[in-house]
Amino acid sequence: MGVTYPQYLVLMVLWEENNLPVKQITEKLLLNTNTVSPLLKRMEKLALIQRQRCPNDERSVIVQLTEKGALLKNKAQCIPENLLKILVTENINLEEVLQLKGLLNQWIEILKENDNH
Repeated sequence: MGVTYPQYLVLMVLWEENNLPVKQITEKLLLNTNTVSPLLKRMEKLALIQRQRCPNDERSVIVQLTEKGALLKNKAQCIPENLLKILVTENINLEEVLQLKGLLNQWIEILKENDNH
């Protein structure tokens, strides 16, 4: 696809709901603004997104997909299928994958709880 994993995560958020304030993107990704802002700047240089100040609140920046960013969704839709093929062809233990998924979900919940304190 030609994007980094963090860029892919931002794209996934925007494919789900376009025209979001940076604050909402950071909340959905569980990242802080200092991490996301440089990432968005690089994505804008790649013409994947556009950033513009919110007309109602000059402090807020709205992020929207460009046509190029929106078109990458078609390429991305085959990623889960390709991962499944790798699991099958490489004889990766599905039980271990599910355990890993469970552990990652636990970590996400812990991070969310700590972020709220």
